[in-house]
Amino acid sequence: MRINPQELESKLTAAAKQVVPDAEAKYFAEETIEAHLRKSPRTNPLKESISDLEACIKLPDNKLKFRVDLPSFISIDFHGQGPAVYIKRIHDELQQRSEKNGLAMAAFTNSKSMDTLHFWVQGLAKRGMLAIAVCNGGPAAVVPHNGTKGLFGTNPMAYGVPGENGEIFCVDMATSEIPYFEILGADKNNQPLKEHSAVNKNGEFTTVPSEAIDRSQSKTDPITNIVPLGGGYKGYYLVYLMEVLTSALIGTPASTQMSANFVPEEHGAILIAFNPPAMGSAASFKKSIQSLHESLKAQRPKEGESIRLPGEENNKRYADLKTRDIEVDNSAIAKLDALVAE
Repeated sequence: MRINPQELESKLTAAAKQVVPDAEAKYFAEETIEAHLRKSPRTNPLKESISDLEACIKLPDNKLKFRVDLPSFISIDFHGQGPAVYIKRIHDELQQRSEKNGLAMAAFTNSKSMDTLHFWVQGLAKRGMLAIAVCNGGPAAVVPHNGTKGLFGTNPMAYGVPGENGEIFCVDMATSEIPYFEILGADKNNQPLKEHSAVNKNGEFTTVPSEAIDRSQSKTDPITNIVPLGGGYKGYYLVYLMEVLTSALIGTPASTQMSANFVPEEHGAILIAFNPPAMGSAASFKKSIQSLHESLKAQRPKEGESIRLPGEENNKRYADLKTRDIEVDNSAIAKLDALVAE
C-alpha cells in the first residue's frame, strides 16, 4: 500500500511514545522514514524499526544501562530491546561527549538488532559529524581467503560524511562481496550468483547458489560460502577487523562463538562520532571535502559511465521521494497500527 509520509510519521511517533519522550519519538520516526526512502527496497528500515519498537514495548520496564561509562566511550546494554527507538538519546550522548573530547564511541550489546547501519550514521552526519558504524553480521556467512567454509559474518559497515553545503554523504555496505540475503534470494529464485562472489565446498568459485550454501546445521540460517569484499586477502583482512571491533573489543561473542541459528542479542555493534569543530579541523574539513568533490566531478569518466560521490545515489533518491507517498508492506502498517493501539 501507499501512505503519506506525514501519516506514517504520526503512526511511528505515537507508537514510540510508549517507550520514549515525545521529542525522541519524533526523531526516531523522522530518521526511520528518511532511512527507508534512502535504502528501500534493497533493505527495509521501516520493518526493522517497527520490529525494534515491538521489542521495546514488550519490555517496558527495562531501561538502558551503561555497562562502561568513560568520557569518550559508553557500552550500552539494551536488555534485548530494539536500539532504534533510542536513536536520539544515543546521538545526543555522542554529540555531547564528542564536543568535549573530539570523538566519542558507543558499543551496542544485548540488543534486538542494528540491521540498517545507514540509519545510525545519517543523523550524526546531519549534525556536522563524521560517523562510522560497524555491526557483527552473521555468523557463518563469509569464508576466509582460500577457505572452504563460511566462518565470519558479512560484517557490514557504514559511514556518514557532512558535505560542504549541508548535504550528507552516507554509505552502507557489507565487507563481503555480496550480502547474506542476496545469496539466499538467488537460491530461492533459482538465479545465478555474480562471478567470483562465492565458493563451493572445495574453495572453487561458483555461480550456483546451492553449491555455496550448507543447510546441514540449520535450515533457517544456513552456512554460506560468500567471499570477502574483492575476493582477495585484503577484503579478508577487512572482514577480520570488523569482526574484532564488534565482538572481542566490546565483550560480545565472535561469530565462531555464536549459536547455529541467528540470535540477535549475540551480535555486537559500534557507532563512532568524530566532531571536526571540537578537533579544531572544521574549516579545513569543509575545504578538503569541497576539493575532493570538485575534483571527482571534474575528472573525465570512462566512456558511457559517470563518477559518482559516495552516497550520491541515495541523496538523489531521497530528494525525489521525500514529498511522495511511500510504498510499504500492508503487514508492516498492520503491525504498527496494532502497536499504536496497545
